[in-house]
Amino acid sequence: MINTRFKKCAMVLAVAILSACSNGQQTDKQATADIQQKPVKKPNILFILADDHRWDLIGKYHPIVKTPNIDKLADQGTVFKNAFVTTPICASSRVSILTGLTERTHDFTFAQPATGAEESALTYPSVLKQNGYQSAFVGKYEIKLSGEDSERFDYFKPLLQAKTEQYKGKELPQTYYIAELAKDFIHQSKSSDKPWVMAVNFWNPHAHDRDEELQFHYPEEFESWYQDVEIPPAKLSSDADFAALPEPLKQSAARIRWQFRFGSPELYQKMTKRHYRAISSVDKAVGMIYQSLEAQGMADNTVIIYTGDNGYAMNERQLAGKWYGWEEDLRVPLIIYDPRNRQAGGKEVEKLALNIDITPTILDYAGVDAPKSYQGQSLLPLVGQANDVNWRDEFFFEHMYQPKRFLIPPMAGVRTEQWKYVDFYKHDHVQLYNLVEDPQEQFNLANHPDYAHQQQQMAEKLAGYIRKYEAARSDEVKARGQYPNSQ
Repeated sequence: MINTRFKKCAMVLAVAILSACSNGQQTDKQATADIQQKPVKKPNILFILADDHRWDLIGKYHPIVKTPNIDKLADQGTVFKNAFVTTPICASSRVSILTGLTERTHDFTFAQPATGAEESALTYPSVLKQNGYQSAFVGKYEIKLSGEDSERFDYFKPLLQAKTEQYKGKELPQTYYIAELAKDFIHQSKSSDKPWVMAVNFWNPHAHDRDEELQFHYPEEFESWYQDVEIPPAKLSSDADFAALPEPLKQSAARIRWQFRFGSPELYQKMTKRHYRAISSVDKAVGMIYQSLEAQGMADNTVIIYTGDNGYAMNERQLAGKWYGWEEDLRVPLIIYDPRNRQAGGKEVEKLALNIDITPTILDYAGVDAPKSYQGQSLLPLVGQANDVNWRDEFFFEHMYQPKRFLIPPMAGVRTEQWKYVDFYKHDHVQLYNLVEDPQEQFNLANHPDYAHQQQQMAEKLAGYIRKYEAARSDEVKARGQYPNSQ
């Protein structure tokens, strides 16, 4: 009797459980359907590029420079402490950022033809425009891409360098004018249901090369900044450090410009402070753009990437400019702030990041696959919490342009985590530095018998990279023949 009742109860219970499970499955299916019907909104992506902003001139890491808005991005985002460009000059670096390719592959610098049709079609604005994004560009352009700009940008406001611009009947410093144009696009985009990607390229803190008296310009409100500060001497800035350079570097454009930028202690103080003020003006413009994102309700869904197009020598070795292979030429700030990633919060990444990584990173944020031709890697795994990311431990860099009006010795090199090798191949000068024991790059170990094997290894690495990146050129670029500065 007990067994019969137990069996009946068990059967009733089983039916109830099956019914509940069936209802649960229906609920789960309905929930899944609801999720599929409401796709996650893609983020807006704001890419901000400053001109000649080297890696260490950020308020968060510098005792004098003030950049409160950029510091805020760093405090809430991810900072790449070892970020570099693969070519330290504006034109080539900016094309590398757009295409994800090294100069050796995309073949663009000053006095060269426009970037090939294939490379131009695969710039990140073109790819995202084809994948449902609005695309915009504001500020310094000064490059040549194949095809029409309308194929890449829905909103395109390129600017030549100027001290001021007219905006709605008012004269504004160009840095603020660029910010206003960016704000205009943000406001306009609110009426669209499409996500957007915008590049804001500031001219500052680049010098006005023809203005030998003042060089660096900024809004008047910054005139008093840094007035009462004594700027410490640059590293390796003695007469002996300059004397140790080979003749081609002594006679180069970097020395010519040094004479009217840093050629005396008084001039060094004056121009360095003016450079710092130009950086601080960019910082204020960054704040203006962010306030617009907040006002339009977009701040919580806009990824912001901040970097520089190359480094800048500030009297190191009694030189001014970029173009070469020292850290001050190659290293740039790189900050990625994703407001949706609350866990980042000032994370610092030590792994090597490159300007050619920016393009695949932007596409990754947009959920778009990167073209196989890209030579950089998405930085998202490093922004995340993964600690076992398989990542590069070395990279190739170069500067191929050599103008007729003054001397810039072309060079190519390789940097590992310990060693740096630079070949000024047209001027029979090689540099080899042990970055662990000599982080200031004071002692050139090239041609020292104790380091002959290391020098040979680095030379072979360099030759391998050159072969690799030349082989990756499109047919159109290959048909141009050898670059005039090649060996």
